Amino acid sequence: MFISCSNNEEENIPVLDVNSQKWELVKMTGSFTGTETTGADMEWQEYYIFNSNATFIKSRDIGGEVKEASGTYITETFNEQEYLELTYSKGKELIASCSGNDKEQLFFSKGDVLKGNWNICDGPELEYKQLKK
Repeated sequence: MFISCSNNEEENIPVLDVNSQKWELVKMTGSFTGTETTGADMEWQEYYIFNSNATFIKSRDIGGEVKEASGTYITETFNEQEYLELTYSKGKELIASCSGNDKEQLFFSKGDVLKGNWNICDGPELEYKQLKK
């Protein structure tokens, strides 16, 4: 008697489709142990909207003062890791990046999570979840 098991279920990796998608900041993690904050305890509230025409809008609310940014995005792959590269045309002060240029990267993680890479240069690690439609 032979018994065989297999798991052919695909991993739940987020994919930007032709509909607008909103991704909300859900967690900030600082560079020191124990500096993780979520929800209303975070220093600011923030979200991205990714549109089917390869444009995005970013909104950040710090203590009731709302700032917006916008630009375009492309999907890239590096070492089999898929990520979004955002190029800002407006609101560049909201760029969460170490590069000092008009670009920002958001990396796909398992499930419905995008993570920024600002933490590699002492910024907070920012984690976004896709809001369900």
